[in-house]
Amino acid sequence: MTGQSIELPSDDPVIVITRTFDAPRVLMFKLFTDPYHLVRFWGPEGSSYPVCEMDVRPGGEWRLTMRFADGSEYPTNSVYLEITPPERIVYRDAPLDRSQWQGSLPAPNMVTTILFEDAGGGTRIVANIRANSIAARDMAVKMGFGQMVMASYARLEAYLKTL
Repeated sequence: MTGQSIELPSDDPVIVITRTFDAPRVLMFKLFTDPYHLVRFWGPEGSSYPVCEMDVRPGGEWRLTMRFADGSEYPTNSVYLEITPPERIVYRDAPLDRSQWQGSLPAPNMVTTILFEDAGGGTRIVANIRANSIAARDMAVKMGFGQMVMASYARLEAYLKTL
């Protein structure tokens, strides 16, 4: 790792999390789009994933259930909006019950854009998480969203050493 930061602009409902890894961006992109790899670093230390299904294409779903050490589970569902290997992934939250959005999705609570930038043999990842309001962004930050992403990146750093 050569640098990391979390930015919260005062006038924009976005969280920008940046970190540089000592791995090529083709590999980094693969790690973020393959459930075999993703479950090995995503989320805070001690979390596991009994469900991780990824249909990595525009309109495809990403279903994930995070299980914590106390046995509690947190299911999430996202829909990919854009996939541009090895440069960019864009996804948004979606209702867990697909029947709620067969025709069209409701407005998103968050849209995440992950950029994979070449950094001289390494990869600079810029995650831009856009909430639907500054209040919603601030609530996500208060609930530890930024720390969870940074914990994932720390786990990813350790996972890279095993590859």
